Amino acid sequence: MVKTILLDILRTFNADELKKFGEMTRSPYFNKQTTVVRLFEYIKVYFPEFDDVALRKESVYSHLFPGKAYKYGSLKNVIYDLQKLSETFITDLELKKNDFEVRRSLIESLYGRKLTTLSEKNLRELEKDATAKESIEEDYFLRLFNLYKFKRIHIFAAAKGNININEKTQTPYYEQLLSATKYLKKYYMLDTLRTYNYIITNKNILNTEKTIRDCEKFIAQYKLEEHEELSLKLELMFLKMNLGKITENEFLQFRKLVLTDLYEKKTDKSTVLAYSIYLMNYCRIKNKTEKKYLLYAFEILTNLFDNDNLISGSGYMNIVLVRNIILIATQLNEFEWCEKFMKSYMKKIHPDYRDNVMMFYNAHKKFYEGRFDESLEFLSQLKFDDIFNKNYIKKLLVINYYELKYFDLLDEQLESYKKFLANNESLPDSYKKESLRFVDYACKLYKGATSNKSDLKYLKKEIQSEREFQNKDWFVKKLEELEAGK
Repeated sequence: MVKTILLDILRTFNADELKKFGEMTRSPYFNKQTTVVRLFEYIKVYFPEFDDVALRKESVYSHLFPGKAYKYGSLKNVIYDLQKLSETFITDLELKKNDFEVRRSLIESLYGRKLTTLSEKNLRELEKDATAKESIEEDYFLRLFNLYKFKRIHIFAAAKGNININEKTQTPYYEQLLSATKYLKKYYMLDTLRTYNYIITNKNILNTEKTIRDCEKFIAQYKLEEHEELSLKLELMFLKMNLGKITENEFLQFRKLVLTDLYEKKTDKSTVLAYSIYLMNYCRIKNKTEKKYLLYAFEILTNLFDNDNLISGSGYMNIVLVRNIILIATQLNEFEWCEKFMKSYMKKIHPDYRDNVMMFYNAHKKFYEGRFDESLEFLSQLKFDDIFNKNYIKKLLVINYYELKYFDLLDEQLESYKKFLANNESLPDSYKKESLRFVDYACKLYKGATSNKSDLKYLKKEIQSEREFQNKDWFVKKLEELEAGK
């Protein structure tokens, strides 16, 4: 019985849900079979794992049918009945989470019973509550569509059979029709925008290139003045950002929507965090061509810190977010702020990563302070399994070795880096291409520093022509030092 669907369902329950489910099994309204009650009472003792030997089918059968020969068919029927009851319980839980649907069902039931006055009273109250506060929830527009559709049905049904429908009836019917259609269109727009964003940010889904072409057509048909709601503006700006077609003014507007408007709407903090992370990631990419975007990223970061909104649903900080925080803050020499952040959040970083996080921070801090020997010392102690962190470490090792003129070690590290990139298919193409360019330029810089200086001007011109290259400024600076004979 351990492998039954029933126990798979019960393993998902918390203690409070298990208690309430027990109340349902004992309620004659939901269940009139005493064997079903007895089955639940027997197996609940083994919550939450439900993997005890006492849950063998033969043992359970003996408890339910003492003195009778084992017949799996009889036990199977009782297990199935309790399983169906558990499914009813889950359904009931989910329905109760959606207050709108519960109240709408009540209104429809009242109307169906011709309790028109009470139905309309509840409908007015539902409309007042549903329209009082704009929501960015996925089904917000769908709820409003259903609300006005139901109001139209009320009006139509009240006038049914009346061949002399007057203008007082016709006008509100048409108004509800327009309102319902308007919100259905908004629901379609929001669902489409969010679907496009989901596909682009999860590049392993569908044909991303084709999706991008479809997105561009969709945006061209999109009239912003018709869709002023916060959720629609957020997703449109997000889509433009994903496509790389967002202007700086639009980016700043998007940032305001996330860092100001969402908080004013008392939106769930996890939603604000998700949008903020996307904004920061965009800033780090954009920083390759426009340095002010790193400052924008830091402003977003400090906003999250000031609002105590850096924790993921697991209770621990996302380690990729921690890494990006360190990279942004150290690049801006915001060491005091970064140390304040780590003092506040170290206990909220998973214990397995805490030592590495401190060494990762110190390695970057020492590098930006020009203390390359000390940076190398911290890098040598890092033990990250994450492929992105390994990539950052290898890149910083190369730069430190060059700065210290440890050319033998630099040569070895460049060969090691090449093999690392060749052997790691899990590294995204965008990362791999930039890292390969970094290795290629580092090899040419190394040769220029140790032997052949004749191609330095050409190399400098080649690197300066790069539009999006993370370490462009460092390479240009080192080439200029070589040209000056330093």
